[in-house]
Amino acid sequence: WRPRVAARPDGQRRGGALDLPVHQFGIFLASRGRTFVPGVGGASNGNLCVGGGMNQVGRFVGPGQILSSGPDGWFSLQLDLGAIPEGNVFVQVQPGETWHFQAWFRDPVGLGSNFTNGTEIRFQ
Repeated sequence: WRPRVAARPDGQRRGGALDLPVHQFGIFLASRGRTFVPGVGGASNGNLCVGGGMNQVGRFVGPGQILSSGPDGWFSLQLDLGAIPEGNVFVQVQPGETWHFQAWFRDPVGLGSNFTNGTEIRFQ
């Protein structure tokens, strides 16, 4: 299986991470940029795909944003486009901007954490 992040094409502002190990915690990450950091310096089974250069990685870690994959191996998060985390601040998504999202989750196999594939969303 390959964990992945899915974005709904119907205008809903909800991100979802699918095909995760069951009953594991995770969070979503966001950035205006993308990168490729294999294994995140040996600290993860997966590859970091968001961030890079001057683009800071935002973590969705507020109340209700640390999620569990539950018995079915997935979680989702309603996104507030007026308060996307970017580093240590929150910013509003502007029309025409492209953002990158990825989920980071506990993985009982290997090094203890993993990442989904990244996804890119251009906002209209």
